Amino acid sequence: MSSTQDMESQHTKALLGITFASLLLVAVKGSALLQYWQQTHHILLEFGSLPSASSYLPNTSLIKEWKRQWDNTQHYWSGVIDQSESRMLLAGQLLLLGDEAIPQPKLPVVVAPVCPKQEVITLACPEPVAQTNPVAYETPAAAMSNTSVTVTSVQTSIATETSTVAPTTEAAEPQAEAEPNPESGALEPLPEATPEAIAAAQGPILLDADDRILLVGDSLMQGLAPHLITNLKRKYKVESMDLSKHSTGLTYPAFFDWPATVEDAFELEDYSVVIVFLGANDPWDMTIQGRYIRFGSEPWAAVYRERVARIINTVAVHRARLVWLGVPPLGREDLLGKAPTLNAIYAEETAKMPLFARFVATDPTLTADGSSFTKFLELPDRGSVMVRTDDGVHFTTQGHRLLANLTLTQFGVASDTTAPAALPTTTPAAAEPTSATDDTNNKITQR
Repeated sequence: MSSTQDMESQHTKALLGITFASLLLVAVKGSALLQYWQQTHHILLEFGSLPSASSYLPNTSLIKEWKRQWDNTQHYWSGVIDQSESRMLLAGQLLLLGDEAIPQPKLPVVVAPVCPKQEVITLACPEPVAQTNPVAYETPAAAMSNTSVTVTSVQTSIATETSTVAPTTEAAEPQAEAEPNPESGALEPLPEATPEAIAAAQGPILLDADDRILLVGDSLMQGLAPHLITNLKRKYKVESMDLSKHSTGLTYPAFFDWPATVEDAFELEDYSVVIVFLGANDPWDMTIQGRYIRFGSEPWAAVYRERVARIINTVAVHRARLVWLGVPPLGREDLLGKAPTLNAIYAEETAKMPLFARFVATDPTLTADGSSFTKFLELPDRGSVMVRTDDGVHFTTQGHRLLANLTLTQFGVASDTTAPAALPTTTPAAAEPTSATDDTNNKITQR
């Protein structure tokens, strides 16, 4: 009898422990669980407010106070968890890259004031004009030891996260002040898109061993990434960083924010090329500020276009190159006919930055007729081969190889003058890149 009671007591304690752990998980990660459910099943679960019927319940004010305290607690723990995740990411980078992963502080540009020609030598130089929202930086004495003018403090404004401050010389032309948003561009104006520069940019992206490539995308990229990493390493001797994450896209940034993730990646590492392959999780409605927006509508396209442009502009700001792979036709019933809407946005936005970004259509390579979902392809050397899985979205190993080969045709070896030509399905035929005399065009051609 005693043995039976002890066993029941242990079962009760175990049940209580599991219940407590479940409640703790919901309390700490409740918001993330809801977002994951919404992203995976595309069902909007709006628990942001109490039902209107609660106003008829007794002690309504007490219930609202409990809800306010609960929201504050969730907000606090969400901040703590986000901070912990950032530290874990940095720790992982430190293990892989060592001290190179530590973000370097951006030092302010110190410019000594130049005195205008004056008839009276004893007059002092005018004080520099303070910019908006100034932040004072104390100038080290050693840094100004070789300067005839002593500057004790400099007023400067803080640049945005993705903006880079270029050294200013006395003879430099005045530059327009950059907006605090990465979408507005870099501090330096982007190079002029002349016909010659565009023709050079449409050719193969030349790589050397010093380049690093960033892979961005959802589960489609997760399957493609190993093939790309292996082939890029073998053929071009370049290293790649795979940030792909399943069930992600641009429709639900609350679940995973790709534009911010790309910006953060450039803060940790200098990438020469970014390859983007996502969109299969995006053909769904959005909720913007409590308003339901249907997929494909003008408001939906405007919001989605802005998120695509933010990634492209981040790459351009850092003078990198971007290859955006189009979404292939999707065979799942609820996704039929939706890929062209996404691809049109990708193509239009990349076309706005022809020196830095290009769109690569995947339909001609992965379909029998160039536009319809194809599960089996006839390959010259292998006959009928299955390239898409039964879910109508993902790829088989052979499909990944076809995608990898398509992507690799966008690159060439920097020292190889016989690099493969760009795909005719993505850009018009262009002459082989030639060396330009302008430094900026040289940089664009070689990257």
